[in-house]
Amino acid sequence: MKRLLLVVVGGSALVARRPTTMRAMQPEARALRTRIKTQTKIKRTLVTLGRVALPSMIATGLGFEYYDNLSSFIQANWLDANSIKFLSSDEIQFLPSFLTVISLLFSILAGSAYSSLYAQQEAIYFALYAEVSEAKSLLEQMALVCAGRPFYRDALRAMRAYVKQDLRRLDVAPADLMARPPNEDPLEAIMYLTSVGVPSVVYETVRDLRQARGRRLGAMQRKFPRLGIFLLYLLALLELAAFPLLGAGTTISAPSTILLVQGALFGGLCGATTLVLRIIQELWRTSGGAFNVDDVLQTMVRGLADELDGRAERLSEDAFPAPDAARGLTPEQQRAFEALDAADAAAPRRRWWRRGGGGNGGS
Repeated sequence: MKRLLLVVVGGSALVARRPTTMRAMQPEARALRTRIKTQTKIKRTLVTLGRVALPSMIATGLGFEYYDNLSSFIQANWLDANSIKFLSSDEIQFLPSFLTVISLLFSILAGSAYSSLYAQQEAIYFALYAEVSEAKSLLEQMALVCAGRPFYRDALRAMRAYVKQDLRRLDVAPADLMARPPNEDPLEAIMYLTSVGVPSVVYETVRDLRQARGRRLGAMQRKFPRLGIFLLYLLALLELAAFPLLGAGTTISAPSTILLVQGALFGGLCGATTLVLRIIQELWRTSGGAFNVDDVLQTMVRGLADELDGRAERLSEDAFPAPDAARGLTPEQQRAFEALDAADAAAPRRRWWRRGGGGNGGS
């Protein structure tokens, strides 16, 4: 009875101390998590700036620096000033018409690509919110149905594998995730763990989560092919090549300041065109940039992952209790346990339940 009382007191001390310890650790963990999140966001933003802003600035500098050289090269080796003036005359309008057609084609294709990729990003956001909501519902239902059963630990392990190997894997092609065999699917493992003979009530939630995962993978699948990106760059190059042709006619008669102004405008046009192309290419990527869903996904999944870790930790503590000194017992309680153990070792016959005696306690 004394041992039972001390165990109860020690357990009460553990329960009383654990919230205090958790509350003390929460600000530190929250601050560390915020710092890591900020560093990751800054790093991703810098990577995006390096892939978008840096090529645009390089294109601007190259266009401004080499515009007069290109115009002079075209005038000296390909077409003279009279030929260029003839092609640009009001009667022919060849070069202006060429520039107008190429610009129109580039605008149509670039606008369609941007609209399509933006709509795809929007669909990914909606699909992720729906899937994370279904995953939280499945976790809550597993806690109600599987708690206290021997397969609860395996179900939590499968749920953690689903979050880590499926939901967070933005770097893997959706077709590869869908092509995995059933024995590598964590949701399949959860369904078999919770269903014996006939499907359980968890089956419907797993089915809804699978449908949400299918919508997410379908939204993440690239619809705009890589060939479309190549054609955009080709049309942009043709559009920009028309300007040195138009400027070649002014290299002889016009003053050098005119070429300087034209070079500045041409450099700005090169930078703006490159900026549009790089933004479209960033939207075309599925992950790894500031235009993607990485930050939002990590924020949404963080609560789900913390809940999984907390449930697994509580399950481990219940299944494998810690030693007395590690369970929050005071030194007085620890010495009382040691005294009881010494008394049991010195006089084992005084304990009637160790001899199988009756309720009188005598021999």
